[in-house]
Amino acid sequence: MLNIEYYKDKLKELGIINLDKLALCKGQPHICDDNIRCCECLFNHSFSCSDAALNWLFSEYEEPEVDWSKVKVDTPILVRDTEGHEWTKRYFAKFVDGKVYTWCDGATSWTACGESPWNCAKLAESEN
Repeated sequence: MLNIEYYKDKLKELGIINLDKLALCKGQPHICDDNIRCCECLFNHSFSCSDAALNWLFSEYEEPEVDWSKVKVDTPILVRDTEGHEWTKRYFAKFVDGKVYTWCDGATSWTACGESPWNCAKLAESEN
């Protein structure tokens, strides 16, 4: 899926028709105006902002990396041990030494009696 397809509704909501009015800050499209500083925009580091915006719109959408150190305990996440397995619903427990841990058996911190490490994890909201 291309960025233009993924962000279609957001671009419509912002009313962006002119590529010179498109800014990309913190991974999200915004209107390029006085509220956005050029140094905050991903397109600022190129020869032409509108050319960079066009290239970004027609490039493949990439799911942003999760900063697991900032995820709150008991956040719903999806986990699995290998790429071939189905995703399993669990609640986030902690992130230690590059591993995501969840509470055992789908429990939360309130009822859990242990934690399990996983090789693959993503936020449950990224499924929407």
